Amino acid sequence: MPKPPESGARQESQPRVREDVVRRRDPERGSSLVEAAIIAPLVLLLIYGVMETGYAFFGRLTVNNMSVVGARSGSGEANDVLADFAILQAVENGATGMGTNDITMVVVYRATSPDDRVPAACKTASVTNTSGTRGCNRYVSGDLALDSDQFGCIGPPGPGTKVDNFWCPTTRKTALQGANGPPDYIGVYVEAEHQNLTGIIGESFTFTTDTVIRIEPRTLT
Repeated sequence: MPKPPESGARQESQPRVREDVVRRRDPERGSSLVEAAIIAPLVLLLIYGVMETGYAFFGRLTVNNMSVVGARSGSGEANDVLADFAILQAVENGATGMGTNDITMVVVYRATSPDDRVPAACKTASVTNTSGTRGCNRYVSGDLALDSDQFGCIGPPGPGTKVDNFWCPTTRKTALQGANGPPDYIGVYVEAEHQNLTGIIGESFTFTTDTVIRIEPRTLT
């Protein structure tokens, strides 16, 4: 009858079995770490990309809203002397989640139809309104902080020539017919810089929006 192995022999074989198991598992652990190192950056990039895209969409909607509320204000203010001041206040109040310094340009211009767009010249400077030239008042970020006495075409009060004198609000047509009609179309063009959250798709985007609305008539003639 074969002699059973001594207890000491059994004890010596067990560590070798565990060492073999450990040696077989080492490559699997290494490959898992490599896979994690490859996948983790891609997952993070996807997450941040979704965040940036959603935030950029919010910025785009904000700029759209600023232009719409500005045009609505201009339509309602019609030929009031402080119409442009009210427009800038409406644009600033519509900048939800966006700083005033991010609003780089606001142009209030005379349009000829609902489908009209801001004249190219008005994107660089204000243009005096004439019968053959569509006038506009171009404002930059700092103009949003101006007091109301800086508006009203001519002074006093305030300066003799004011920031809104190129297309003076009091000259805007508001009658249904006659020499002071039909009512003008007023356009509000807004340009703003949207600051991204992480910068992985760039530091910022520039969004622009143009809205045209007919001025609400105030008289028949």
